[in-house]
Amino acid sequence: MKTAVGLLGFATLLAVAACGSSSPSSAVGVPADFNSLVSAISSAVSQENSDLSHESSDASSGPADSAGACANLQANVDYDVKTNIGRDTQDVAYDVSNLQNALSTLQTDIANMHTDVTAIANEGTPIPADINAFISSANSQMIQAINNANGEIDQANSLTSSAYNTANSLATGSCSGDGPGSTPAPIGHVS
Repeated sequence: MKTAVGLLGFATLLAVAACGSSSPSSAVGVPADFNSLVSAISSAVSQENSDLSHESSDASSGPADSAGACANLQANVDYDVKTNIGRDTQDVAYDVSNLQNALSTLQTDIANMHTDVTAIANEGTPIPADINAFISSANSQMIQAINNANGEIDQANSLTSSAYNTANSLATGSCSGDGPGSTPAPIGHVS
């Protein structure tokens, strides 16, 4: 039975490896297209940048408006930070989590494939020559996705920090305590 399962696994590996001319993202067992996942992160960061511009515009009037000494800070600037930019930051974190899950799945699949190929080779079947190219291609996709995503994450963290700093800079004097408070913990890098 073990040999039959091993042969079935080897046949599957050969079928995947036979796809040599196709990109690994179209191969069976490779998780969601990393480009679309990184694109979702980038889109959320772009929205955060747009919302930061709106907050900066609101903040340029200062903390006061016709409704009172701190009304602009409380009703507009603080809302921009806590609601709009807060939502954007949550969107980035959600998209980062999706990418991290896809990366973890592929890393586990590659580790399992190494184990399976070794077990099959130990049964006396030669390892296909292009299996290393397939794994290398998958690893290259992961590295590119990680680098691109971490750049977007750094930008999102910077935008969030800037948004809080802008709003909190207005929360002085009679408006002290009316700002959004401490900047939330930064979003961690994917790996």
